[in-house]
Amino acid sequence: MSERDVILSQTHENCSSSFFRTPKILLQSLQIFLLNKQIFFSIFALITLPLSFLLFSLSLSSHPLKSRIYHLEYLASLAATHFEARHVWKDSREDAVSIFRTKILFFPLSYALSLLVAVSVVNSVTIAVNGKRPTLHSAVTAFKLTWKRPLVTSILVYALLLAYVQVPRTLSAVFPSPAPSLFILLVGSVVEVYLMAVMSLGMVVSIAEDRFGWDAIRVGSGLMGGRRVSGWVLTGGFVLVTGLIAREVEKMVDDQDPFGKPSSTVVMVARGVVDKVGLVGLYGAVVLWGYVVTTVFYCDCRRHYGNKSENDNNVTLAV
Repeated sequence: MSERDVILSQTHENCSSSFFRTPKILLQSLQIFLLNKQIFFSIFALITLPLSFLLFSLSLSSHPLKSRIYHLEYLASLAATHFEARHVWKDSREDAVSIFRTKILFFPLSYALSLLVAVSVVNSVTIAVNGKRPTLHSAVTAFKLTWKRPLVTSILVYALLLAYVQVPRTLSAVFPSPAPSLFILLVGSVVEVYLMAVMSLGMVVSIAEDRFGWDAIRVGSGLMGGRRVSGWVLTGGFVLVTGLIAREVEKMVDDQDPFGKPSSTVVMVARGVVDKVGLVGLYGAVVLWGYVVTTVFYCDCRRHYGNKSENDNNVTLAV
């Protein structure tokens, strides 16, 4: 068989297997989870659930100010004079600064918990894939040894995604008609999900391998070769689920007083978390499950990459 025939055969195999890759990865993830329930439930209870509670609290506490900002911007657009509009915009900027301060207050702990859950889950899954039993001790040890690499990589990931988000919005603003604008936003969303898949795999690489930053993202993108459709589908599924959860939270908060006083905000947060404790737990479970699936996807890609390298070497020797 010639080199061209081997390449065509591999391409056909990759395309035909893309439809079956996603359920296979989900099944493998479920098997790993069920065989190591104790460690994953421990990570959920000790790290992921507090992270979910923290993020819900941030969303609930900042929602009244966000609603007030939207209301003030609407009033500014209806102002009769520029002086009145400027006065309304000043109040809006003050509320925006308050939201920024609140996010800064929540950021250190939530970011630390995010890194901790990422390293813990990725390390536990990679150990389980190799046929060993992960423990809390192994997860803590992994975090002590590797936290710097995912920290650097996560900073780059957030910067790249934040920069890309502005591109579709800027391009859609250039076209006044709704059809081209909608098309650009749709394509931009598809590309954004793909970038999120690459970035997520890069984060796993930075934890599982001795790489960080752009090098980890580059390796992650290379490992997805032949499995990009599967990566996009898996990431898109988690984006859809988290989006539905966020929509439910918005509905819950919209039913309450959006312009409550600061003293009532604490009551609203407490009542909201209690009323939606199921969503808090569900979001935490989705975060944990997302890292499990992404790590299994990484192991599958790494295994495929190794087999592909061996096949390429055999072809070269045969030629």
